[in-house]
Amino acid sequence: MKFTTIILAGGQSSRMGSNKALIPYFGKQLIQYSIDLGLQFTPDIIISANNRDFDYLHFPVVKDISAVKAPLAGVHSGLAASMTDWNLILTCDMPNITKELIDGLILELDEHVMMVLPAHDGFVEPLCGFYHKALIPLIESNLTAGKFSLLDLLGQAPHRLLEITGMPSEEITFLFKNVNEKRDLPG
Repeated sequence: MKFTTIILAGGQSSRMGSNKALIPYFGKQLIQYSIDLGLQFTPDIIISANNRDFDYLHFPVVKDISAVKAPLAGVHSGLAASMTDWNLILTCDMPNITKELIDGLILELDEHVMMVLPAHDGFVEPLCGFYHKALIPLIESNLTAGKFSLLDLLGQAPHRLLEITGMPSEEITFLFKNVNEKRDLPG
C-alpha cells in the first residue's frame, strides 16, 4: 500500500527554548529519527512546519492552512498537500517509534476505517498513526468549531486502535516518549 509520511515539526518548542526538531538527540537531530523511519516505507515525506528551518532537508515543507496553534492544523495541512489517500503521521519529538510498530499499524489499514492509531493502558497515541485524506472535511469542521484535539476525531470517524500489549510498561513509555524539554535530553 502506498502512503506518504507527514512529519509534524511546527510546534512552538517553548519548553525546549529553541526548535526541538533540530536539537541533537543521541547523535542526530530529533527530526532525523522520523525521517529515517518514514524512509523505511516510502520516499514520499512531507514536513509540516511554519518556518524555513527544514528547507535544507530537501523534502516539501508545508505551512499550516489554519491559524490554530495545534497539531490538528499540521495534520490538516499535511493531508491537504499529500498525493496519497493514506498518510503516516509522525511527530518530530517521538524518536523511539519503531518500524515494528508501523508494520503493525499497516496491517490494520482497510477501507472501513479512516484512522489507525496505537493505544496502550487506556491511552491513545494520536501523533503516531495513519490518517486518511478523506478526514480533511471533518478536520476543517472541527477547526471551525474550535475542536482542536486529534482525539476528538475518534468519536467522529471510523477508526481502529492497535493495542500495544506484551511489553513491560517501561518499554511502552520509552516507545512513546516525547522529548519536549531539556531535561528529556541525554546527559
